[in-house]
Amino acid sequence: MRRLSSLVLLGLGLAACAPGEPVRFYALTPLAGAVAGAGVPAESELAIGVLPISLAAYLDRSGIVVRTSPNELAVSAQHNWIEPLDSQARRVVARNLAEMLGTDRVFILPEQRFLPMDFTVEIAIERYDIVAAATMPPGDGPAVPAGGAEAAVLPEEAVMEARWTLFAGDDRRVLRTSFERLTVPVEDPLDFERRVAALSEALGRLTRSVATEIAALRS
Repeated sequence: MRRLSSLVLLGLGLAACAPGEPVRFYALTPLAGAVAGAGVPAESELAIGVLPISLAAYLDRSGIVVRTSPNELAVSAQHNWIEPLDSQARRVVARNLAEMLGTDRVFILPEQRFLPMDFTVEIAIERYDIVAAATMPPGDGPAVPAGGAEAAVLPEEAVMEARWTLFAGDDRRVLRTSFERLTVPVEDPLDFERRVAALSEALGRLTRSVATEIAALRS
């Protein structure tokens, strides 16, 4: 019996080590400069601090989260963030703000602290996931082109719900707080690289709201 148990455990160990689909890693990216700065006046002397980003607990994991129904979410085992989501999101927000406002004085707080701050921004992300594409058999929705796939893939989108707060000066006097819900279509449903690009775009749009508010206060 003991030998049988050992064989079963050995079999489970081999199964766990069996080669499968390789893990792929992804990173959020800042908006392209020409797009990011559109409509926002440049201001070279601003000092802006970006506080740690608060994430909903379900997002604090390496796997990218996909919402398969209103009440069910899947965490990918093969498609992971290259580093913690809150860390890279904060860095991307800082890069976006620097580009949008034409300043190289955007600091990640509390790690970086070199100058008195003109503004400080705090972001709490409550939702940040992909609404998965659904499939439908031919005849139950949009027509499938002749010779196409057996099922039509419906559109999917990145959804971000977040609250941001803008503070003035080092005493962090509250200037503005806003809740936003942003949706960005995924150009190629079921493709994780395109999904991450859409999530990056959503974060960029949120940052643009903050940058526009700063620019208005400085005008």
